[in-house]
Amino acid sequence: MGKRSECAWPTAASPYPDTVRLLIRVMRRHHACVERRIGDMGIHHSQHRMLMHLVRQDRDVPSQRELAETMGISPAAVTSTLKRLEKEGYIARTITDRDNRRNEIRITEEGLSKVMEGREIFESADRAMFEGFSPEELSAFTAYLRRIDENLDAAGVPSDPPCRHTHTPRSRKEKTT
Repeated sequence: MGKRSECAWPTAASPYPDTVRLLIRVMRRHHACVERRIGDMGIHHSQHRMLMHLVRQDRDVPSQRELAETMGISPAAVTSTLKRLEKEGYIARTITDRDNRRNEIRITEEGLSKVMEGREIFESADRAMFEGFSPEELSAFTAYLRRIDENLDAAGVPSDPPCRHTHTPRSRKEKTT
């Protein structure tokens, strides 16, 4: 017999399945809404995700290999996405003086414009999702989600989901121990 999962399967009388299903449904609907509206901007959601990641890098200009590792995607997926972004004028790639094999990626003004447009899409979807919530209700909901996240940490559930394309990322706790 194989090793049993550490996560216990809820019983028929368990109050959890409906709540978990609803939480997953809400997150999927939010994701679908954002993804559709990002597509309406004329950019694929994976391209927008990479642009957002490049903006977050701030002063650290990543290499393609570093992008693949930090985003949890394959180097081939990075290459393909970067080619499309470069063709559309959203990024510029340069070979470094130090290493002719290393490309550094920088976001252009056009790319930054797409990121800002995308941020408004996320903000709009978030506002719609929490319409009618008082600040106190939103604060309580956030506290509940934090507590759920902490419970999952305590149960040993990794904070990053397993990656489908490359290695399985480890949580911070696993890296430091």
